[in-house]
Formats: sequence, C-alpha cells, structure tokens
Amino acid sequence: MEDYKPFKIVSVLQGSKSIAIDSVYDAARYILEKWPDEETGPKYEICKAILLKCLEGGCSAAVARVAFVEAAREANIYIETTPRPPATGKLERWHKSKPRRRS
Repeated sequence: MEDYKPFKIVSVLQGSKSIAIDSVYDAARYILEKWPDEETGPKYEICKAILLKCLEGGCSAAVARVAFVEAAREANIYIETTPRPPATGKLERWHKSKPRRRS
C-alpha cells in the first residue's frame, strides 16, 4: 500500500459518474488510461510527468495531488467535494499579540 502513495480523495467526473482517486498510483492509472482524449492541455502533460516522478520516489504524494487537481480543473472534470467557506472580505491575522502596556 505504501507504494501507492495515498493522498486525500480527489473526485473527478467520468461521463455522468463520479470517480474517487485516492493515491498517486490511481491518479497515474486514471490519467494514462481513462483521461478524456479531447481534454489534454499543458497541465495534463505536467501532471503526467509529476505522477510518474512521484511513483519513482522523486516527489511527495501532496505535490502529485496538487498537479492532478490542477489538470482536472483544466479539463473541467474536477468535482469540488468540500465547500469553500464564504469570503468575508477581511484579512485574517496570522498571530494574535497581546496589547502593549503603556509606560
């Protein structure tokens, strides 16, 4: 199982069916065997190279997942499975600091 390099599930659309991809191995098989032929672009080519490099041990599963998601978005087959939080329009503070004491 470790050779498969698991990552957080990515859902893609195949016809009218949703397919769950949860490892570098599954992503590589999908992109090489089941990817829609008419939906290949520059991110598809980069993704293929990254997935194969990752299977050889040249990068992490997280990097491969990001490449796969970007290629799927480019091909319009990516399905957003976790809703994004609503935009607040405010910048969040990275850290909270204590108020300064006046002398």
